[in-house]
Amino acid sequence: MKLLIAIFILSTLLFGSIGNITSFKGSVTVKRDTQKMLGKINLLIEQNDIISTQKDSNAIIKFNDNTIITIGKDSILNIQEYLYDEEVISNSKTQFNFLKGTFKSVTGAIGHLNPTKFKLNTKTASIGIRGTVTLGNQNIIACTKGAISVKTKSTSVNLEKGEYVDITKTAISAPQKLTVEILNMLNKNLGVSTKTSSDNQDKSTLQIVSKMLEKDADSQSSKESSGSGGSGGHGH
Repeated sequence: MKLLIAIFILSTLLFGSIGNITSFKGSVTVKRDTQKMLGKINLLIEQNDIISTQKDSNAIIKFNDNTIITIGKDSILNIQEYLYDEEVISNSKTQFNFLKGTFKSVTGAIGHLNPTKFKLNTKTASIGIRGTVTLGNQNIIACTKGAISVKTKSTSVNLEKGEYVDITKTAISAPQKLTVEILNMLNKNLGVSTKTSSDNQDKSTLQIVSKMLEKDADSQSSKESSGSGGSGGHGH
């Protein structure tokens, strides 16, 4: 009987989870309804969770479809919606609201196979993706892989790899070439080392883990795209 109860509790927890924290630094909190939890490795994440980082803190979350979200220093992410249907990928959808700070998004199965339902929002803009890596904050949105569209209330701009836009409350710039200075600034606010030394000691743990996860996600997405014909996906 005790074993059955334990299995039931475990299955309930796993059913509700949509991902987990794979790496973090400093002070990270997860708010779930009225409960507030300290971030830790393998902490399960659920829909509607609000993840916050403090100064000199950051976190990586890997979702069930292999989407990877990095939350930078002094930042807030609200997971407003997340549904990953492995059998009918067209049912899958996400909406990540970045309420504060800096973020990086590497799309998984949902973004590759059902991109119109993969949504990233900041306070000033909404971002549409086409299988990509997106990096930004409340004022700058950059594309480092693939392509994205950035929309405000009055304007929509398409970005290719290596471009960024500058956003104010009233306007959005034309696409600009992504400079080393802008990229370094965003990476610094993510907590990723921008040193050029080849010595691994000069690389932050976050950067190493992030690169490993991105490689896994790219490999998995390639398998899904070639094996599913766009009708389904394989998650964890």
